[in-house]
Amino acid sequence: MSQYIHHVPGRIRVRSNAFRCYGEKAETARRQLLAMDGVRHVEIKPRAASIIVQYDPESLSRPELFGMLEELGCMAATRRDSTHVRKIGETFGKALVGAVMQKAVEQSARTLVGVLV
Repeated sequence: MSQYIHHVPGRIRVRSNAFRCYGEKAETARRQLLAMDGVRHVEIKPRAASIIVQYDPESLSRPELFGMLEELGCMAATRRDSTHVRKIGETFGKALVGAVMQKAVEQSARTLVGVLV
């Protein structure tokens, strides 16, 4: 399942193909999430294929909410190992260094052309 997760305490948005293809599945998830203590509001956006859950972080923990979303089939199981996080950091670092190097080369080329002209 392809998905995107954005989370800040009190609000989570999950974009998943499951909501585009399975309208009834999303509606069932909405009802079950609203039945949980601490969930304030659930909004399904079929065109964006996403679900937004507003909740009280004092009453409902992120692991509990993620667990329910996983159980309902709204999102794939989240990885909890540090290896995954480390690999993401390494990939981001390499991309950032690559972008900086590319800008430096571009600037050097512009300067060289400016001197020659």
